[in-house]
Amino acid sequence: MDRIPTSLIGLLSQIFPDRYTQAEIDSLFLFAGAPEPIPDGSKATKVQAWLRQINARADQPTRVLGIILDDFMERPAPPSTFWLSTSEDHAAKLELEKAKIRETLAREGVAYVRGGNFVRAGATATISLVDAVKKNGLATVDVEIQRALAQIETDPQAAAHYAGNVLEAALKAYLDHKGRAYASGDALAELWKAAADQIGLRPVDWDSKDLKKIASGLNSIVDGIMHLRNTKSGAHGKSEEQARAYSIKPRHARLAIHASHTVAAYVLELIE
Repeated sequence: MDRIPTSLIGLLSQIFPDRYTQAEIDSLFLFAGAPEPIPDGSKATKVQAWLRQINARADQPTRVLGIILDDFMERPAPPSTFWLSTSEDHAAKLELEKAKIRETLAREGVAYVRGGNFVRAGATATISLVDAVKKNGLATVDVEIQRALAQIETDPQAAAHYAGNVLEAALKAYLDHKGRAYASGDALAELWKAAADQIGLRPVDWDSKDLKKIASGLNSIVDGIMHLRNTKSGAHGKSEEQARAYSIKPRHARLAIHASHTVAAYVLELIE
């Protein structure tokens, strides 16, 4: 998705007038990087016109949209007012509005992810990981997820680096929860070995030939992500020759991110 869908523009022009004042809309859109001038008219007219203006004039319309949606999607229910009788009514109405936004995005083939990012609607590993992170309050993992997703197109080398960070932070969260000690300087391979030992994910732990292959495949994923981060990502300075040889494209970054998120989501599921 490289532009704000017309269907979403229409929906937000209905929802935002009930949630923001004129001044709050101006402040939010300007903070997100929406191009000026500020449109005139009612709140609904302003939201609709400004979103269209973002599509027409912003270099990255969906990046601006992400910042705007992050403010709305992460906000708690407001206090009760006279037209809604209870805080439960407020919460239900707000969650319904958020659900409508998610449904509208899903029809466009994308899903909103905490932090103002968007992923393809089929990226279930990322969605599962974000849910696990939110449920367990793992802020350190959340930071790395947002960094990786935000830079896929603009800086795929950095995105690949943060894909490794996501997995490293998730493994540390799991080991912390299980009370397993590790050294602060342990590499990703050592962290994975400790977690795999705790979980029982080593190939030797399985009798089934098929499960042995899966466990071996997980080891290969972690090893590949570690080497990608160490040799080809933005983790280290490079010579001109290395920069030419170690080119990472957005599709490579996505591969690393999806692989990292799949392993991390599974590990964090086992916290409980």
